Amino acid sequence: MEHDRKRTPNETHLGYIQATITRMGQNAFQAKTWCITIITALLIFLLEKASDHSKFTTICIAIGVVALFCTLDTYYLYLERGYRKLYKIAAGLVPELPESEKLSDYDMQIPNIGRGIKEYVKAFLSVSTGLFYGLIIVLLLVLRLCTNVAEIPST
Repeated sequence: MEHDRKRTPNETHLGYIQATITRMGQNAFQAKTWCITIITALLIFLLEKASDHSKFTTICIAIGVVALFCTLDTYYLYLERGYRKLYKIAAGLVPELPESEKLSDYDMQIPNIGRGIKEYVKAFLSVSTGLFYGLIIVLLLVLRLCTNVAEIPST
């Protein structure tokens, strides 16, 4: 029977890597969810406050929260991309590898070609992080400008 056959270590290893990739994707989604939740709560707080100082402080806190979650989300995307490269290597989809990139059984270390500041910056500038969080920051800055304009007394 086909379903009774034993899984080879390679298939098991690929399963571990795929589970890690899935977990990184879920973590990135949760970072976005928490960011939106906290920003929404801060904006509700902002609408309740009347003083200019508290509005400025609230928007600064909101921008800090966005920056924090952007950094976290970028890190998860960076790891996810690294594990995708590891998956390709473990599956034998990368033709020629240097000796330093050869994997041992069940190795879960992200390969050198998937690590580094360059890879992190690529993850930061991706559509799923850079555009998402960049738009939120732009909208917060526009909101700050609009609250300033609305508070200028007319002559």
